Amino acid sequence: MSEYKKVYDFDQIINRRNNNSDKWTAYSKEILPMWIADMDFRAADEIIDGLVAMSQKGVYGYGKVRPERLLEAIVYRLQRLYGWTISKESIVMLPSLVTGFNIAANMVYRRNPNAHYLYHTPAYPPFIAIEQNVGTKGIGVPLKEIVEGNIIRYEIDFALMEEMVTPETEILMLCNPQNPSGRVFTKEELLEIEQFVIKHDLLVLSDEIHAELVWEGEHTPYATLSEDAKNRTITLISASKTFNLPGLSGGFAIIENDALRDEYHKAMIGLVPRMNVYAIKGAELAFDYGDEWLSQLKTYLTANRDHAVAELSKIEGLRLVVPEATFLLWLDFSDTAHKDEAYRRLLEAGVALNDGKTFGAEGNYVRLNFGTSRELLDKAITIIQNSLH
Repeated sequence: MSEYKKVYDFDQIINRRNNNSDKWTAYSKEILPMWIADMDFRAADEIIDGLVAMSQKGVYGYGKVRPERLLEAIVYRLQRLYGWTISKESIVMLPSLVTGFNIAANMVYRRNPNAHYLYHTPAYPPFIAIEQNVGTKGIGVPLKEIVEGNIIRYEIDFALMEEMVTPETEILMLCNPQNPSGRVFTKEELLEIEQFVIKHDLLVLSDEIHAELVWEGEHTPYATLSEDAKNRTITLISASKTFNLPGLSGGFAIIENDALRDEYHKAMIGLVPRMNVYAIKGAELAFDYGDEWLSQLKTYLTANRDHAVAELSKIEGLRLVVPEATFLLWLDFSDTAHKDEAYRRLLEAGVALNDGKTFGAEGNYVRLNFGTSRELLDKAITIIQNSLH
C-alpha cells in the first residue's frame, strides 16, 4: 500500500439540507435528525471522482441490464470476504433491496394466494409492510429479549417460531445482521434456523445488507451453510449501506438455484426497473476502490458506538443494545421519565429518532443512527440527557 495513504475526515460536518435529503428535510431545521439509516459521511474519493467523471460526459442513457464488470466485482468480493464461490449467472440486479423483499413475497403469492411469511421482531419496517404491499400474510415472531443490568441482548426464540409457523408459511424473511438490534447471528444459530426451515420446507430470504459493518463476531452468509441452504435461499446484498450510497439505490439478489431464480425473475417481469447507471457505477467503484475508506469508517463507527453506549448508559432506567453490527442503536426508555412517549418527547426536545412502534416493538423503544460526526452525536446525546431532567 502507498505510504501516502489517504486519511478520511469523518468529523467533517456537511450541509445536507439543500440536497433533497430525506433525513435532513423531513423535520424542521430546529430538529437534529438521527433517524433513517443513512450516514452523514462523504463517500470515498474514488467513488466521487468516478461518478463526477461519468456525469461530465453529459449522456445519461440506459445502463446495461447485466454490467459485466460489476458482476465480476460481486463474484470476487464474495469469494474474498466469505470464501463463497458463486457464478455470475446467479446474480439478479435490483433497483433496491426493499424491492427484493417484495419480489420474493410476490413470487410465493403467485404460488399460493394464502401464503404466509415469517420474520423476527423488532423488524426492519419494510418487512412488516410486505403484507400490505403484496397480500401475503406476515407473522412476526418476537426475538427473546434478555436483560442484564442496562444491557439488552436479543436471541432467536425457536420454540416460539415452532408455535407460530403455519401450514401456509412459505418463506422466512431473515435479517442478518439484524435491524434494528444489530445482532450478528452465529453459525450455530443459523444452523438451527436451517433445521427449522428444512422441517417446514420454507424458502429463505436473507437480507444481508449490513454484512460488511460487523463489530463483534463474524458474518456467515446463510446460503453458505450447506447445499440445501444454497438451493432454498435468496440472499440480498448491496454496496449502499456499507459505502454510504443509499441515495443511488441498487442491490443484488444471489440465487444459486436455477429454478428458483427463474421463478424470481418471472415475479419481476413488467414491475421492476433495471438498476440506474449511477447505482451500477457507484457499486463498481465501491467494490473496486472503497476498502481503505471502509477500514477507516469502521474504526470511526466502532468508537462512536462505544462512546454513545457509555454516555447513554449514564441515564437512569435506560436500557440499550450494544450492536454487534450496523450503525444503529436500539434504546428502551420504558423505565425512564419518558415512559411510553420517548419518540414524541425526544422530538419535542429537538432530536428525531425512529419510533420503535414502526418496527413492531411493544414498549417504549427508539432507534438512533450513530453514523454521523462525533460532534453531532454528542449534540444528540446531550439533547437526550437533558430531555429527562
